[in-house]
Amino acid sequence: MSLATARASFAPQRARATASVHRRSHRVRTARTATRIERESDCITLGAALARRCAALALALVISTSSCESSLAALNNPNTRLPRSARAALRRAVPAVNEETKFAQTRLEDAAYLLRIPQRKPWSAMAKDVDESRRVLSEKKADVLAPVQEKDREEAEAAYERLTNALERLSRAAATQDFDAFDGQIASALEDLSVLQVAQAPGLPFQIPQKYTDLPKLVGRATVEIVVRNKDGSNFGLLNGEKLNEATLEITVDGYNAPLTAGNFVDNVRRGVYRNAPMRRSETAILGGASNPDAPSVPLEIKASDAFDPSYRFPLDVQNGEAIPSIPLSINGSVAMARSSDGQSDKDQFFVYLFDKRSAGLGGLSFEEGEFSVFGYVTKGEEYLGSIGTNAVIDRAKITSGEDKLFNGAVVPIETDFPESTLPEVSEQ
Repeated sequence: MSLATARASFAPQRARATASVHRRSHRVRTARTATRIERESDCITLGAALARRCAALALALVISTSSCESSLAALNNPNTRLPRSARAALRRAVPAVNEETKFAQTRLEDAAYLLRIPQRKPWSAMAKDVDESRRVLSEKKADVLAPVQEKDREEAEAAYERLTNALERLSRAAATQDFDAFDGQIASALEDLSVLQVAQAPGLPFQIPQKYTDLPKLVGRATVEIVVRNKDGSNFGLLNGEKLNEATLEITVDGYNAPLTAGNFVDNVRRGVYRNAPMRRSETAILGGASNPDAPSVPLEIKASDAFDPSYRFPLDVQNGEAIPSIPLSINGSVAMARSSDGQSDKDQFFVYLFDKRSAGLGGLSFEEGEFSVFGYVTKGEEYLGSIGTNAVIDRAKITSGEDKLFNGAVVPIETDFPESTLPEVSEQ
């Protein structure tokens, strides 16, 4: 058979084979196209499902956020880093007159905060805070003492020297990682720095509204001493083995942040309003004095920690995210005026707040935070608050310092509305 004949005989078979290959190729391409279309359809379906899922989650988040907006606002409020004590609160509340002392205060407060970390202490960071404070206060001594008035100069210079010595000891304590030494010296340094800052701020950095200028006002700080007895004769513990039949409470009154409320209270003390006045213990506070319905109320006065001056007649909505007051209520021994019937501050009746962290809200805030005009703290005698009974009396009250910072006060003392206390005879044993 010739080559041409052989090729001719195989031609139909090649044609059938080629057609078969083309058909299989077409089926494969068709199958692949169908698979691709199916996958794309699945992706579209999956994408739509994911989009719906994301939308549902977003909606749920919005609903959840809306439903607990108040709680989150209070919890996430950066100002809810409350001071741990009355003295810490008073330190932070002094107006920042001098940049150098404000810088030192911020760094030393940070160092004190780092010391409370329960894990391993960041000693290098704490040492840096101390050394930076030392450097600034040393290099800028003239600027630090420049705002101090002549009458306060001696006290300010003594505080500066004590502060310098405390910072030197702090630096050594940080280098040797001595916790006890650092703890003691940081408290001393902050206390002396506070004395220095008060001497730097002889008055108010803001103007009181014109309509309130005739009211008593305190342009700085004062201290008031209140002596309390229980009418049933119960004592306040032992001192040097002898029963304490009366308790002395020292109240530091802050006019920097509540000048009208502080001025009203100091003026009341000066006029004898609280002589023989009752004190009554409740679950959350100790009420002092009595409300006089005929006396005009004092405007509610609260300064937010992020504000330059106080606001008047309206409370702060702390639970919904407003900044906490510069002198907060949420500290045991805080002192505020009671609320009058018109929603303002009562002219005569005050209270000492018995703060319990166990019943506080989010961020460690009292649920009453921002509702009252706080004007100071019990800075001595806090240990006696738990022994004041439900039927006690203020034997006497007097201003021990800062009376010169009271303006528009009464000239003539008033006659007290309360009779002389009839207390049981107490043995001197």
